[in-house]
Amino acid sequence: MSKQSHAASQTQQDKKQHESGFTLIEVMVVVAIIGILVAVAVPQYQDYIARSRIVEGMNLSSSAKLAVTESFASRGTVAMDDATSGSFTFVPTRSVKLIEITPSGAIAIDYQNNVAPEGKNTLHLIPTNNPDVNIPKPIDLSKPEGSTWAGGWSCRSAETNLLPQLLPSECRITK
Repeated sequence: MSKQSHAASQTQQDKKQHESGFTLIEVMVVVAIIGILVAVAVPQYQDYIARSRIVEGMNLSSSAKLAVTESFASRGTVAMDDATSGSFTFVPTRSVKLIEITPSGAIAIDYQNNVAPEGKNTLHLIPTNNPDVNIPKPIDLSKPEGSTWAGGWSCRSAETNLLPQLLPSECRITK
């Protein structure tokens, strides 16, 4: 093998060694793309987790709904907070701060600050005869007008102050 051909093959080997890695620009582009994906994905994931915690509160309220329904069936139109005082208790969880029954029979679910910011963390479940309409008319179970309640519940209440993106789809009021 001549010196010239040996030098040419050596140069080709050197080029192969230099071409075998990533350049700094390529690595920076990949890091930038990953950063953009994370910036989009993290808020979506946080909303997803918060929505699951909202549903947890709605599930925990089932015993309050049962207490209101039983009190209404046995006692009729009375102040539901008093009528259910011995039949419903709630122990706070990591996501749900408080579930309380109002005098009208509505159920207020207050969420912890890790779910929604203070002042925008309450979901109301209202007794209504039309739970499937977009804006259901709440029934006040403590007044005689409430004596015709059929046992329906809706989470579409004007009293709810949760951020719209945290509400489950069945609780969103469409315009």
